[in-house]
Amino acid sequence: MNNSDSNPAASNQQIRKEQVKGAISVSRVYENEYKEGVLTAELKQTITTKAWYPSKQIATSHSDNLFGMDDFGFEEQEYTSTETRVAWIDVPVGTTKEQVEAKLAACPEAVLYRILDNKPILTDSQRYAIGNPDLDLTLDQIADRQVVRFPEGHEEAGKLALHNGKVQYRSVFFKTSSCEDIDNRTEDPAEMYLSEALKAEINNITVVEGQGLQD
Repeated sequence: MNNSDSNPAASNQQIRKEQVKGAISVSRVYENEYKEGVLTAELKQTITTKAWYPSKQIATSHSDNLFGMDDFGFEEQEYTSTETRVAWIDVPVGTTKEQVEAKLAACPEAVLYRILDNKPILTDSQRYAIGNPDLDLTLDQIADRQVVRFPEGHEEAGKLALHNGKVQYRSVFFKTSSCEDIDNRTEDPAEMYLSEALKAEINNITVVEGQGLQD
């Protein structure tokens, strides 16, 4: 049994989260100039996350408390965030938007899941392309595309959004069945990749610490 089950104070200190996933929609089906013999379907899904945070800290990572949040009369703080995820899949030439939607309707548990990491997130095909001198793809190019920045509308829009003092990378993928998000980020300062452009950006500007996404 862990502490959150046996210690009411510990359970009151934890962040509670609730995630609501909207239906996956098909934005468009189009020809991709970089892929021959297939079309590309663009998929979108809205994820709404509610989180409840302790308004006061009554315990620490090293010290428990005999009393819970309710005993102190402290209330939780609620935070709601909405994220629209986008992923792309190959579909046969001649496929219509309606046909993709019909396929999605047959997969009620389909999801766009998110991977976070302190290093670029690579698929098998990307690893192959990077290692192939005949293909024009580098790890730095992928890093520059995947790095997390504050979104439009944020007071720090466009700036790097750090996590544990490090850059973080984000990628979204499609699964036909239910799949949880994956978080590979660490606190180890050595566990991080920086492209040459990102190194220059960090060395020449004041980078803002922040999440930039539901943590």
